Formats: sequence, structure tokens, C-alpha cells
Amino acid sequence: MSGTKTVYDKRQRNVTERSGATGRNSIATGRNSRQVRKRRRRRQRIRRIKQTLACVAAVFFICGGIVFIGTGGMNDILRGLWNLKSEGTQEVEAAQRAEKFLKSQKNDSVEAYPEELLEMLEKNPETYDFVTSYPERSKYQGKEIDLSGEVTKGEVPLFLQWDRRWGYDSYGNEMIAIAGCGPTCMSMAYVYLTGKVDMNPREMAEFANDNGYYTEAGTSWSFFTDGASQLGLSGTEIGLDEAKMKEVLDRGNVIICSMRPGDFTTTGHFILIRGYDKEGFLVNDPNSKERSEQHWKYNTLYSQIKCLWSIGSV
Repeated sequence: MSGTKTVYDKRQRNVTERSGATGRNSIATGRNSRQVRKRRRRRQRIRRIKQTLACVAAVFFICGGIVFIGTGGMNDILRGLWNLKSEGTQEVEAAQRAEKFLKSQKNDSVEAYPEELLEMLEKNPETYDFVTSYPERSKYQGKEIDLSGEVTKGEVPLFLQWDRRWGYDSYGNEMIAIAGCGPTCMSMAYVYLTGKVDMNPREMAEFANDNGYYTEAGTSWSFFTDGASQLGLSGTEIGLDEAKMKEVLDRGNVIICSMRPGDFTTTGHFILIRGYDKEGFLVNDPNSKERSEQHWKYNTLYSQIKCLWSIGSV
């Protein structure tokens, strides 16, 4: 019996030990369950906080966007992107249109267009409407020109020498569209400085021609000094110096430049500089709207300018 009891006692001890182990495991399991629930609740709180923050950010963004749109900011961005795309498309279309027209002229035995006009179109697709309207030039030649509706006080107007209102008219032995960059620049300066609109590019070309400033080589440089004086303006040759140019522009004057072959011409050309900002000088090129919308660094202009004149009021 003692042996049996001893075995029984051992069994009971093992049962107790196993029961104790099971109890400890149960306690541990309970603790683990509470920790799991805590972690789950913590994750849920974090998730709710993130969702709340996301909602707040969305509301802030929407409200800020409404304010931004209200001030025209978003409209400006969208308009800028659209204009960029439109301008690029228009340039490609203009070039394709000009190329197609020029090909048709090569295959046409009838010479309806002067060679210099076709060369001008080949170099500058912007002139398409002017060149293709040449057979109807009598609609424009000698007709009255009224600039009053397109001139703003305090702003230098952009006149293009190949504008149909005056481009077909004569400048010496040529058309203003071909050789009239000098008078066109002086017309822009005159209208800006005087506020008068009587000396449009046609009238200015006639003035230059009648007073001996037209030459076979182009417009005489004396037109921008002596000629300016005859027009009631001051014209002074200045040095090619960035600081000097900015000083002249700060006084409210404009600068007319004679250009070497480069970005603006393959032979010779006159342009007008109307101002400057941190991006460069602002140019009115009488032969190109595109170049007139760009900024030009002094280092880019420096090597291309042959001579320059300050044009101002007396």
C-alpha cells in the first residue's frame, strides 16, 4: 500500500503541477489577450487620427484652392499652360502652312509674288498673311491708317514692318515690309514719346525718304540723330554698355539698335529696346512678334549690336 500511495501521491503532484502550469498559461494568455486588445485599440485610434488629419488637410487644400482660384491664381496657371500649348501648336501650323505655300509657288509657272517676299516668308512664317495677300495689295496701299485704338499711353507699341496697312507701300526702291525696319522703329519711338499717332510707319518711311535718310544700303544712321531732331525728338549715339543702356531706359527713353547678322537678321536690321527686367532686355523687333515676346540677355545682344542710339523727348 505504501508503494501504491507513493505512486498516487506522485500522480497527484503531477496533476497539481500540470494544473498550476495550465493556470499560469491561462493568466499569460489573458494578459496577452489584453495586450492584443490594447494594441488593436491603439491602432484604431492612430487610424482615426490619420483619417481626421487627412480630412483636415483635404478641407484646407480645397478651401485654399477656392481662395487661390478666386484670386485668379489657378486660372493664370491653366491659362499659361494652355497658351504654351497653343503657341507651340500655332508655330508648327504656321511653319507647315508657309512651307506648303512656298512649294506651290515653286510649281507655279506664273510669277505672282516677288522673290524677296517668298524669301521673307521662308525665313519668317509669321509673314504668311502679308505675303499671300500681295495680289490684293491695292486694298491697303495709300489707305487711311488710324492707330488711336491700339496705342496705350506709357507703353511702346509694337509695329511690324510687314503689317498690310503699310507693308506694301514704298520705301525708296523697296517695300516697307522688306526694308522699312528703321522707319518702323522710329515710328514706335515717336508714338510712345509724343503720344501722337500721325507718324505711323508709312508716314515715317515717307519722311525718311523725302529727307534723304533712305539709301540703297538701308536707312542712314543719321536718321536716328538728325532725323530725330527734325521730328522734335532727341537722338544720341551711346556706347555699348549694359549700365548705360539701363540708365537710358530708366529715364524713359528707348534705344534703337543697328544689328549684325545673328538672332534678328541674316544681313542687317534695326530693333528697338523698350525696357528691361531681371530676365533681360525687352525688345520690339519690327520683323517678328515672336522675338518681341522674348527676354534678351545683354551677353546675347552684345555681339550683335553695331551701333545704338538713345531716343527721347526734347
